[in-house]
Amino acid sequence: MRLLAGVLLLATTLTGSNDPAAVVDGWKTSPVYVDPTQRSLVPDKDAAELAERVSGHDPAIRIAVVPAAVLTTGDKSAAAHTYVDQLVDRQQADGIYLVVFGGAIAWGSAVGVDTPIADILTSELDKHSRSDPVGMLNGVLDQLGVQKASKGTPGWLWPLLVALVVLIAGLAVWWWRTRSRKNEGPALYRPSYDVLPDEIDSLDERRATAREDVTRFGEELDAADVRLDGMDTAADVQAAMDAYADAGRVVDGEPDDDKLREVRSTVEYGRWRLACAQAKVAGTPAPARRATCFFDAGHGTSVTDWMYTPPGGRPREVPVCNACRERLSGGAR
Repeated sequence: MRLLAGVLLLATTLTGSNDPAAVVDGWKTSPVYVDPTQRSLVPDKDAAELAERVSGHDPAIRIAVVPAAVLTTGDKSAAAHTYVDQLVDRQQADGIYLVVFGGAIAWGSAVGVDTPIADILTSELDKHSRSDPVGMLNGVLDQLGVQKASKGTPGWLWPLLVALVVLIAGLAVWWWRTRSRKNEGPALYRPSYDVLPDEIDSLDERRATAREDVTRFGEELDAADVRLDGMDTAADVQAAMDAYADAGRVVDGEPDDDKLREVRSTVEYGRWRLACAQAKVAGTPAPARRATCFFDAGHGTSVTDWMYTPPGGRPREVPVCNACRERLSGGAR
């Protein structure tokens, strides 16, 4: 049985050879193969750590990082599917196969293994940009229950760690004593529909707004009614219903702002899974699930990724909303 999952990270037209022989040959000496052209994406040190982590794991885990050019023109998901099938056929072994095609696509295949690789890859895509395949792969291994490679701690580091813990504890005590205990200020829970800035300023008002948001989501579930149309929507619909039930249990109590933020995230996830089910019924691609705006979560869901260099930091891709994209581009778009 093969459970296959493709995760589109970038929509571009890609061409090139699709011979997987080099990958299978590389797996003879290491469970992690990185094409020489991809070592800037996955350096040798990271590849070695991944290999140490998955070596000897049962079921076997094989990882490959290859150029995006191995995908042929046309449907990139289909090309990735075919390429991974060729790897599996050449390897002739059960296990979990994870292939990163440059900065374009990540594809997973669970062969003879009952592993929800599609859900795992999708959830890790929410946490990592396409320029961070090492973080994504380690996140997948975390969800698979693969132990991290052991690293010894230098003796000189222990006093530094103790001092750091003491410092953090002191800062925590200071914050606890000086923190504000008022339920005032900007609303910490923003619903999925428009409200005026002064409509949900108190905690009670935020709770009421959250309850209304969950109620609206329940009405959307009832109106959608995608459970009886014969399509393969059971998993998405069940996930949406579970999200509605989880959010309902929280708002039925007296949640604080931390719990209310979790409610919003749960409702947004449920709406996305419902939209995935509706897309299957309509025969259209599933909608992308994007993170909130990096610069301000109050801006809502991001619309694209943007290269951003924080002061004194390194360039990285961050999710941005449309307004922040306009600001960063100087209004050029």
